[in-house]
Amino acid sequence: MARPRRERQKPRSPPRALPRWLRPAAVGLAVLGVGAVLVLILLPKGGQAAWSRLGTADVHSLAFVAGDPQHVLFGHHDGLSESRDGGRTWRPLPVRDDAMSMAPARDGSIVIAGHEVFTASRDGGRTWSAIPSDLPSLDIHGFTRDPGDPARMWALLATGGLWESTDFGASWVRVRQDNVLFPLAVRDQASTRLIGVDATGLVTSADGGRTWTGLATPPTFPMTSLAATADGRTLYAGAGDGLFRSDDGGDAWTKTGYKGSAFAVATTPDGRTVAVVSRQTEFFRSSDQGTTWPGP
Repeated sequence: MARPRRERQKPRSPPRALPRWLRPAAVGLAVLGVGAVLVLILLPKGGQAAWSRLGTADVHSLAFVAGDPQHVLFGHHDGLSESRDGGRTWRPLPVRDDAMSMAPARDGSIVIAGHEVFTASRDGGRTWSAIPSDLPSLDIHGFTRDPGDPARMWALLATGGLWESTDFGASWVRVRQDNVLFPLAVRDQASTRLIGVDATGLVTSADGGRTWTGLATPPTFPMTSLAATADGRTLYAGAGDGLFRSDDGGDAWTKTGYKGSAFAVATTPDGRTVAVVSRQTEFFRSSDQGTTWPGP
């Protein structure tokens, strides 16, 4: 029986060489393709990537300095760390006090308040000294300063109540008996108001903390941090399950694209740049009001 005749395959033509003017573009596209694959492999799901890990034992406070998105301070039990490159790298400042709360101001002064701590630097953090004060206790669990008047400040004491000073912390008066957690002072044109959290939820005061009214509370409990723009229009509320934003002063809230715990939160005066430190001390930041969280 005759075997079936195999058809002879035509020899393949060698691939045509690219014109010289296309070769650099082809190499560039190949490099971009490899880079894209590496990004897809290395970038966490959802596009969120940490800029750095602070490696401290705890997480207390976070702030941008003088509205500069590249100048960031991070407070923890053993002092302050500073970044001048947006959070990529950090160095310790020469203070070892418990920075449970901190408040930098445009005049270059920084105040730290914490467990038996009430300290100030008037030269941007180079030197520090204790603030003479008549507070009944220096166990301060919340602290804020008036954006329009750095000498005016409020302190939440562990022994109870919210206190106000108008002379850079020398003398104080109690303005509220009950506690207000995460107190924040914001200033809209000529008036200053306070924002905080009490047993009813998010609250605000227009008379220095003496009377309070309710705001819409973010859909999360408990809150672990609170930040606001200088005018109080944009608010950010951190929680163990994410970060929430309000664009109308706290009347309505939406969840941002951040995933994870937000134990410390800070925002720039315009509200566009927001930064978070997680419970694991990882530093994240977003430049589009928390929608996306790419790496550096």
